[in-house]
Amino acid sequence: MKVQPVRASALLLTILLAPLPALADNTVFSYDYLELGHQRVEPQNGDSGNGTYADLSYTVLDKIQIRAGYARLTYPLGLSYKDYSLGLSGESALTASTDVYTDLLYLNNRLDQTGVTSTDTGYRLAIGLRHKAWDWLETDAYLAHNYLTVPSNELGVGLWVTPLPWLAVGAGYSHDSEYTNIASLRLRLYFR
Repeated sequence: MKVQPVRASALLLTILLAPLPALADNTVFSYDYLELGHQRVEPQNGDSGNGTYADLSYTVLDKIQIRAGYARLTYPLGLSYKDYSLGLSGESALTASTDVYTDLLYLNNRLDQTGVTSTDTGYRLAIGLRHKAWDWLETDAYLAHNYLTVPSNELGVGLWVTPLPWLAVGAGYSHDSEYTNIASLRLRLYFR
């Protein structure tokens, strides 16, 4: 039985937004942060690129954050991407050490190749889990769908070490349905 694209999108949207209502009162994670990082992108076919990114998350309502992001990737032969994102995230505590979160982001990806620029815009829906094994160690896993000209599904994992209450360092890895692998090193500064 083939699922209609509109029905599948509506079902995916419902599943992704379901955790937004508070499931419990005990939040264990800080969602107010500035994250800076370096990433390496390796597509299946083509040259690898790398660059820096920044991600800002700030709580505006109880358990709802405004998110903004910027990334700049460079590739051989004068090819570069500037990716912008803006949207909302929501989080809920599942247990005393596990949160579920969702993201709904608007994406604006700009490609520049030797002075010729093109833009691809769309949306990103994601759902993820964060878990604290100890106060200083956090793991993260997510599933996302990117609604762009070429839509893609993405699965990612991350690990954070928190040596100070206001600072975390980590690494992440993601793989998407276009067979692109992204590895990142991250630094997160918390606003408490």
